[in-house]
Amino acid sequence: MSATSENYIDNYYARHLDEDLRYPALTGVVEADVCVIGGGLAGINTALGLAERGKNVVLIEAKRVGWGASGRNAGFVAKGYAAGESSLAKTLGLEKAQHLVSFTRNARQLIKKRIKDFNIDCGPVIDGVLTVSWRDKAAALKKYINEANDNFGLGFEFWPRDRVHEHCKTDKYYDGIFAPHDFQFNPLRYVRGLARVIADKGGKIFEDSPALKIVREGAVWAVHTPSGKVKAQHIVLCCAIYMEGLDRRLENAAFPVQTYIMTTAPIEESVLKSAINTPHAIYDTRFCSDYYRVLPDNRLLWGGRVGLWAHPENIAEAMLHDMFKLYPQLEGHVAPEVSWAGLLCYAPHKMPQIGQIEPGYWYNTGYGGHGLCPTTAGGEIVAAAIAEGDETYKAFAPFGLSYAGGKMGRYAAQMVYWWWRARDFMDI
Repeated sequence: MSATSENYIDNYYARHLDEDLRYPALTGVVEADVCVIGGGLAGINTALGLAERGKNVVLIEAKRVGWGASGRNAGFVAKGYAAGESSLAKTLGLEKAQHLVSFTRNARQLIKKRIKDFNIDCGPVIDGVLTVSWRDKAAALKKYINEANDNFGLGFEFWPRDRVHEHCKTDKYYDGIFAPHDFQFNPLRYVRGLARVIADKGGKIFEDSPALKIVREGAVWAVHTPSGKVKAQHIVLCCAIYMEGLDRRLENAAFPVQTYIMTTAPIEESVLKSAINTPHAIYDTRFCSDYYRVLPDNRLLWGGRVGLWAHPENIAEAMLHDMFKLYPQLEGHVAPEVSWAGLLCYAPHKMPQIGQIEPGYWYNTGYGGHGLCPTTAGGEIVAAAIAEGDETYKAFAPFGLSYAGGKMGRYAAQMVYWWWRARDFMDI
């Protein structure tokens, strides 16, 4: 592990940091308009939105900025939510679903704007995400694309099987859905770049400062850390699966889901192109999909599988097994370089949890499975609510803090996952 990755879980992004800006631990008492708890994408986007609106903001993070899934995900930037557009339309009605999806389309544009305006080195930023089908169902795929474009303005393109095979040289795939406006980048460099902007705008960031308890002190909230305290008119909790007793209401409304990623050593170019000959990020239509993309120096990032409790002894071996099932021509030519697991925060409804428990006590969490655009949207929505009295956050009221089953919720989620895998196998 390089010096720049110290205190991060060993992963590709931490190994390829080109700076190691650190923020101090909180000591003593600081006062702010808003205290944001959690230095992942939800917390960082909220803090930035507040700083841009002129609020005095303090952000505290238990470990390092972007330490969790925000800094070690696959780096796919795609609009929408984990629940999916059709599910939202069934739950809310089409008009309200369109309203929510529009937030993530706008967020995708905002991400690109921030990269440019703030000169964030998180590249290469490569446009285009391709979703490939394991089933020969072109008519159904075209129907889905037409409805998604007509109802939600997603800009999808249908790719026939021969075009998919120009990019993905495997006999497992059929047709595909191409999203030309989605893109890929380095998520750890991005979240750290946003943190730098917060500090430049006068916000205060404290690492190695876990929140231990939250209490009311007169007219303000007080957030206690091991060596300090933040006193603020508003607090925003952005760390549901890492709360460890901080707020049981939020902790019991979501459960952690574990996913796995591996990156390879550089692959000889002709060998790589004999299998994956595309700059685009790829994932498939199965419930339990593979997802992958080519990194600089012809490395390959490969992710997949889901676990609720288990941590495989050899993640790389599992990822290579899945890779060679699709691309047997790579076997014998690919060596794993680093592999890691990460926890995602899921609510049973698979939607962000955004709201206010009581005056000044906010939450913004639950972005598992589809985080980069929704966290940007959620940060803007909460920042506007606090700084401007905007009530857009109420659009997320149907996706509240319903009980997720506590520890038993993981077992229920594992059963759902096994059912999803069975559906993939049976194609029902």
